[in-house]
Amino acid sequence: MESDPDISEDENEEKKRSLGSLILYLAINIIAIALILTGLSLIFWIARPYASLYLSSAQREALITKVSSEEINENRIIIPSVLVDAPIIEGFTKEALEIGIGHVKGSAVPGEDGNVILAGHNYAYFVSGEQNLFSLLHLIKEGSKIYVFYEGKRYVYYAKDKKTVSKDSAEVLLPTPYPQLTLVASASSWSSATVSSTRRLLIKAFPKKEE
Repeated sequence: MESDPDISEDENEEKKRSLGSLILYLAINIIAIALILTGLSLIFWIARPYASLYLSSAQREALITKVSSEEINENRIIIPSVLVDAPIIEGFTKEALEIGIGHVKGSAVPGEDGNVILAGHNYAYFVSGEQNLFSLLHLIKEGSKIYVFYEGKRYVYYAKDKKTVSKDSAEVLLPTPYPQLTLVASASSWSSATVSSTRRLLIKAFPKKEE
């Protein structure tokens, strides 16, 4: 008995439609999974610095204890409130920023009039080295204590002003006639969760005599 060619063609068309439906179904699911993973990654990216900060009370307490000790003999910057603990390296170079915070050549030094400019990377995992660097600097609050250890002395500054400017802004390297500390890092934003190569985060701080 010969098969009906019309039936065979209908079966082939049905198989094609079924295969097409399966491919479409898989494509939609793959896209949906990709979007979900992207969303979760974005949420993690935004929440990471806040989680790191608020789940690290023990580390903050350890840094507060550390700045009160007499064991720090190297040039170093410590900001307990945003978990910064890094050596200060002379020079604003790639090599300096890979291992610590760079002291911009030509800027003032702690203890004298002028603007002490310290620059560092924002996210530590973008560079080699184990320092926390300035990963959480954008979360610093006005009044936060910034400890700078320089040439055997300890200096205390208080964060006063926080702003984002263009990397080419004169304000980044602006000298001052009075004692000031300026911290510089690539800008980041909790809303976009991005690190900008064209914007800079500036933290201006001023000394205050310790009681």
